[in-house]
Amino acid sequence: MSAYLFPLYSFIHLIVMLWCFSLLRRHRAPGALLTALIAAGLVYDNGIIALGSSIGVGPILEALNWPRFVLHALFTPFMMIAVTQMAVAGGIRWAAGRPWQITVWILVLAGMAEGLFGHLLGLDLKPACFNGVVRYTANLNPSQFCSDTQVASQGGGPPIPSIVGNLVTLIIGFALWRRNDWIWLMTGSLVMFVAAAIPSSGFGLAPGNGGEVVLLLTYAFTVNRFGRRRAPAGTV
Repeated sequence: MSAYLFPLYSFIHLIVMLWCFSLLRRHRAPGALLTALIAAGLVYDNGIIALGSSIGVGPILEALNWPRFVLHALFTPFMMIAVTQMAVAGGIRWAAGRPWQITVWILVLAGMAEGLFGHLLGLDLKPACFNGVVRYTANLNPSQFCSDTQVASQGGGPPIPSIVGNLVTLIIGFALWRRNDWIWLMTGSLVMFVAAAIPSSGFGLAPGNGGEVVLLLTYAFTVNRFGRRRAPAGTV
């Protein structure tokens, strides 16, 4: 089942990417560029996972998996800037203020540093096989062994930048709901939290990556909802 989900996930992210680039070109919509770039990374992420069983375990698939971890580690924190731009476009005044802007940039830089030093440096990828999906990962548990000779490993730790970024999304989503009666960004964030809590040891990556699909769709819908208003000069 999972083998059929990842091509679908990749396709949906492609639609989100193209839609946001269109909103950027037509309206210079705040948040559109970063959402499109995040979606582009997820097109690659899910696309490589979808192709893993066809490529097979080996150096080619391992090399193709490396960019997945680079994209997640270094570009995920920029989701906080994207939702801040949406908040400003949606009339959330504190999001345009200097204290929030400084805080967001500190969180972004800290997230990138954590991704680099906590996940990328010393990254040791191992093949993982689960429910027809073949990929490389740093966190390998027995349910995903590709051979009897493999041993479990725990590389890195929890995806702190993703958790913080989704928490920022939840805060801004709540603010947009209260001010504009726009509940969808907050809903996407809550769905992402639930999906991320489902253990990959029993269900693989499908639930978590499905949560990313829902989240990015709510990003795109929010950009479209508020994107006809230009963000004030000087905001992130």
